[in-house]
Formats: sequence, structure tokens, C-alpha cells
Amino acid sequence: MSAENIINNWKLTDITFGMGTLSKAGEISKQMGMKKALICIGGGSVEKFGYLSTLIDTLEKSGINYDLIRGIEPNPSVGTIYRIALKAVQSQSDGFIALGGGSVIDAAKAANVLVTLNTDDIHPYFGVNNIEKELEGDLLPLLPIPTTSGTSAEVTKYSNVSDLVIGVKKLISDPSIIPKRAIIDPELTISCPLKLTRIVGLDTLTHLMEGYLNNVHDDVDPEANMRAIEGMRLVFNFLPKAVKDGENLEARKMMSLACTLGGTVIVYKSTGGPHMNSFSWFSIMDHGEATALMLPYYVAYYGKNISKKLEVIANLLNLEVTHNLTKTTVEGLFDFYKTIGQQTKISDYQEFPKDFISKAINDASQNQMKLDNMPRPIPAENRHKILKTILDGAWNGHIDKILKL
Repeated sequence: MSAENIINNWKLTDITFGMGTLSKAGEISKQMGMKKALICIGGGSVEKFGYLSTLIDTLEKSGINYDLIRGIEPNPSVGTIYRIALKAVQSQSDGFIALGGGSVIDAAKAANVLVTLNTDDIHPYFGVNNIEKELEGDLLPLLPIPTTSGTSAEVTKYSNVSDLVIGVKKLISDPSIIPKRAIIDPELTISCPLKLTRIVGLDTLTHLMEGYLNNVHDDVDPEANMRAIEGMRLVFNFLPKAVKDGENLEARKMMSLACTLGGTVIVYKSTGGPHMNSFSWFSIMDHGEATALMLPYYVAYYGKNISKKLEVIANLLNLEVTHNLTKTTVEGLFDFYKTIGQQTKISDYQEFPKDFISKAINDASQNQMKLDNMPRPIPAENRHKILKTILDGAWNGHIDKILKL
């Protein structure tokens, strides 16, 4: 089954996919039962490129009133979630439309929890399945319309929120926040700057590869690995084209498909080390860049437990499968990164504070469940040594010591 057929038949979210589908937002919002929508946007690019005006036109044609909240920042803060929720209550909105990148969609998801449950504190809902314990029925309608191809927030059960008081990025994981409907219009990603195209494209790759390599949840959704393989194939073939020419419509479409496939994978198969480390660095590095940076080094550590899956990845990268499969695959990933202008070691980032290596080790040590569920678990008694070896390798750009673990 093709990627587009998989997405069009996805059961958890009814996805309207295709060029120009933003024009259907009013019709879909009406079908969802919205009478007044709170439109959530970020820094203004959706206004600059006319996406917001197109959205408003289609809402007005469908007889749907709206209000607007601007300025949702990357890695949205707890304070931003409260601001959105307050605006929704004050405007008497009965639904949300999130037009923007993953941060906008995540913020709208979290704010929807507060409004639906009539509460003013988001903290009890961080963690796993804490919303559905209190929720009777469904959350208010929320229609995500992504303008990037990276986070997959339009189809996942996750919402990432930054707690600036303690300097930690927190996660809501709950099936009740999976959007019931979504519009994925690849035309909206054409305006995405080439650097951001690379970063969010690598976020997509990390979702797909981390989900694929996850051995713990292989039986939860037997078809997830097939979707991951197809998504990785699309990324390897089309991300370089999208980074080279942002107006390449075929590349933009294929990256939108890959991104959504990534979301369908991680909704069942959790991510691992790269995402774990990225949470420690949210204040200094883009999420997609952080996850991608760490991905090859965790692959080097996982290698002994995932040889058959590495053969598949090596073939997707057109690598010759050798006796040293793990090293070959990691070096293939590095070469792929170089073709799109992505750095391959942490020390390439001159403003990265080296003490954040220790922060990542300490933060990871507090998440033994994540360490236990990796394709190659990191046992508690050796976690500091193993994590330090992986992160030191990522700092220096060397994998030899990791391969010896």
C-alpha cells in the first residue's frame, strides 16, 4: 500500500491530505461541530504567506465565527498554554484550529485539555494517560493544519510543554489528545525556510527510525515497521531535494507523507535515547536538530541487538552490507547528513555549553523506564558509564568507544 493510501485510510485520525486542502477547513470544522473556532498561530509567517486569510475565508463561507491568538512560541511554555485557554474561555470558542508547526499544535492540544476539563492547572496531566482518567466523552474539537513536515503532532498522542520555572520540557502522553481530524496540505510547507526544512525533516527521520528500531513494542502494531520503512525511504530520497529546492512540490508532498507516517509509527512505538536527550537541550537547540544529532550514536550503541533492522536501513541508504554492519550504517547516516548540510557532532555547535552533556546524563538517569525500553537496554548499574560514552562520542564525533560497549 502506498504512503498516501496508508494515510487516507488511517483510523485514529481522519486525514484530509493533498495540495490545496486548506480550502476545506471551513467545511471540516463545521462537520466537527464548531460554531466558533479559536485560531492558534505562531510568529506570523502564516499571515505573511496568506494562509491565515485563506483559512478565515473558508471559515466565513461555512458560517463559522472565529477568534485569533498569536505569538505561540517554539517549545511553548506553561504560561502560553494558560494564555490560550483563557482566550478560548473569554471568546466562548467551542473548538480550536491550530495553523502552524508542531509547537502551535502541541500548545492547542494542551490548552484544549484545560478548557474541556474546566481546570486552570496543566501539571496534573503531564505523564501518561492522566487525561482520560478524568475525561467524560471527548475533548472539544481541534483541527490541526501543519505548516511544516516534522513533528507529526497532527496525528500523535503527545504534547510537549516547557516548564520555564524549573527549566524542564514536559510531556503529555494520552490517546484522548489524538486529533480526530487533520488537514495536511503540502503547499503550506513551501514557505518553510530551507534550514527549518532540514531540521524538521530530520525530526521526521528520527521518529521513523527510533520507532522502527524499538523492539519492545513490535507486537503492538505489526504494520508499524512497514510504515516506518516506507517513511524512511521517502526521507532518504526526498529530503535532499526539498532542502535544495523549497519549491519542489513533489519533494514537499513526499516529506509531508513521510512526516505523517512517522506520527503513525510513534503513536504505537515510543522513541528512545535521541528524544530523551533532546528534552535536556530544548533551551539551546532545536528539537529536530538535537534528536537527529544523537540518532547515529544511539544506533551505534543499539547495533548488537538490531542487526536485521540495520540491514534494512543500510539497503535504504544504498550501502553495501558488510561484516561491520553497525559501523557501516552509522557512517552512512553521517554521509546522508552531510548531503543536506547537517552537522554530525555536538562540538560543531560552538555555543553548546559542554556542561549540558552532564545535564543530559543526569536527566536520563532519572528515566530508567526509558532506558529499560531501548532496543538495547541501559542497565541502572552501568547507566552513567554508558550514557557518558555515548554523549562523549557525540561531542567528539567518534563511535569507536560506543561500538565497544
